[in-house]
Amino acid sequence: MITAILAALFLLVPVGATTAYLTSKSTASQTIGGVGRWCSVPNPAEQPNVYRLKDFPTYSSSGSSMIIVPAVRNGEFGSGGGDGRLGVRAWACSSSSLTTGSNIKVTSWRNTSASPALNWLQPVNGSGLPSRRLNPSSGLGQELTKLHREGTSGLVGARLGGDDRAKYAWIMSSGRTKTATNASPSYSLLVHNFNIDPHPTFSSGFKSDDSGTRTVSNSVEYLATAFWKGSGEWSGGLLSPPTAQPVNLVSYKNDITSTDGRQVQWVVIEWWGATAPSDDMVLEVFVR
Repeated sequence: MITAILAALFLLVPVGATTAYLTSKSTASQTIGGVGRWCSVPNPAEQPNVYRLKDFPTYSSSGSSMIIVPAVRNGEFGSGGGDGRLGVRAWACSSSSLTTGSNIKVTSWRNTSASPALNWLQPVNGSGLPSRRLNPSSGLGQELTKLHREGTSGLVGARLGGDDRAKYAWIMSSGRTKTATNASPSYSLLVHNFNIDPHPTFSSGFKSDDSGTRTVSNSVEYLATAFWKGSGEWSGGLLSPPTAQPVNLVSYKNDITSTDGRQVQWVVIEWWGATAPSDDMVLEVFVR
């Protein structure tokens, strides 16, 4: 009996003492299971590779909020042992903020030069690489922000052409949603560029714990995919379209300026819109 009571109390310990963020009673009441069915998401305070949307700084006059984080294969973004595939899990519990009034866009990029200007902000939740943030307003961060939002200079819309095409990997962008997690952008052989802008809304990108089933399933996994291969070589030709390639990282050798796209990827996460994210909307950047 005592063991059972202690086990039950353990489930309700404060958030700071666990690696999961337990939802409030009001959120639990919105799930199919009702009060007593507790939904959880990873806790950023315990897992620095998890990022709460509500905590993102605002960097634009339009009111969008953004962070830019490095992702490497060194154990800080997952336990390892897999193929090194970069990805993001979108977590949520309550459906209250999962509307079409707000948007989420996640892209990933190789270093654009061998000597990038890495202007860092103050670390958040620790001192490792998952805690680091590039300043979106200067240096490499500013360059990636522009590519993420506007694409290649001179092209209409958020389209990529020229060398920029082989810097990009799509995660929650280029037409992906929770029902189309493997979507890839359409490529035009006529003009040799493609659109990176189609992105999910909160409603189409996240999944809450109120889907009509007794089984808790409140995350969506998106895996990074690109049109480049090897160490950044373009996979297409003049008369042949590029082919989608998995973005797999190799063991990190402390070379954060590497341009091959295998040592480091810069993950740009941005949200904007009329509906603020709930506390339990988080993104987990992982390396499989």
